[in-house]
Amino acid sequence: MSKNRNEGFILVFIILLILVLSAFIAVGMAIVLNLQKGLKVSFDVNLKADEVANAGIEETISWFKRQLSQPVIEFSPQGEDTEDPSIGLVREYLISGNIYGRYEVSKSEVEDVSIKRGLTQAGSIWKITSYGYVFQKLDPNKKFNEAPNRILGQSKLSTEIRRMGVTLPVESAILAEKNVIIGRGGRIRGGIATNGKITKTGDVQGTILENQFMSLDPQSIFGLSLDELSNLADISVSSVNELPEKLPSSALIYIDGNAQFGRTRPLNGGGILIVNGNLNIQAGSNSNFTGIIYVVGNASSNYIQQAPSLISGCLVVTGSVVNIEGTGEISEIDYDKNIIDMMKRRVGLYRRATPLIKEVNR
Repeated sequence: MSKNRNEGFILVFIILLILVLSAFIAVGMAIVLNLQKGLKVSFDVNLKADEVANAGIEETISWFKRQLSQPVIEFSPQGEDTEDPSIGLVREYLISGNIYGRYEVSKSEVEDVSIKRGLTQAGSIWKITSYGYVFQKLDPNKKFNEAPNRILGQSKLSTEIRRMGVTLPVESAILAEKNVIIGRGGRIRGGIATNGKITKTGDVQGTILENQFMSLDPQSIFGLSLDELSNLADISVSSVNELPEKLPSSALIYIDGNAQFGRTRPLNGGGILIVNGNLNIQAGSNSNFTGIIYVVGNASSNYIQQAPSLISGCLVVTGSVVNIEGTGEISEIDYDKNIIDMMKRRVGLYRRATPLIKEVNR
């Protein structure tokens, strides 16, 4: 009888021990899950704060581009550009539910650093700092950082932007340092200006200027070196094969080396194309480019453009003879001031010059 009683006590003790351990495990799991959930929420909020701060950077770059007076020498957003001109560029927007994003780009933290970077032209390089906040809006009559509203996460990002100007010395379809040859099937609308001579059996309309003394180096045209242009480019490659299958309609594209476009790979797109080498548009490519093409060229080969092809805007060639011709079809370059001005606004002006630097995220 005593033995059975002891066995009963042991069984009850084991059951109680199992229940206690199960309770501990359940509580532990709940704590871990809550911790993981809290970490995930914190992680997501901080990522969102980075996105909000970056939106402030992008809107600031857009503001610089929209200014009619260039280069910009003062950062002072007004009117519809900002929700608080006393601070600078400020915007709040709904993320989800009662969660909002807010970016602040303070006038005191947008600095013209042109002189510090060795440039003489004010307004050429600006440092931008943007604060991004993710906050819970519980009282719309209170400030975002005033109770009961609560900041959930914040970020501080900075970068530098640089102005890329486009200065063409003459309004012509072709600007060249060396001789220009317009063969049969070549068609030029808007004239030719060259430091060399012009030979034409094709169709040329517009003013013809020979023996000019134009400076067509990258510094004169863009105010930047080739290395700087490569760093600023939306697309920077060393060969045509590395280009995306479809080129954008307005982008700064840099090819470091000779470039050849043909039937299987035509030159279709728009923007500003810079070729640090020679450019060959082959017969049958049916290429159509809108914007400015700048070719560094070299003495070993010519710039060649064959039919059918069309460049609308302007062609600038520095180190090579220009040869434009067509066989049975037309190889054409049309000067278009409206297109050039549009590409100056879309592609030129201010561009991000350095990677984003995250200074704080808490």
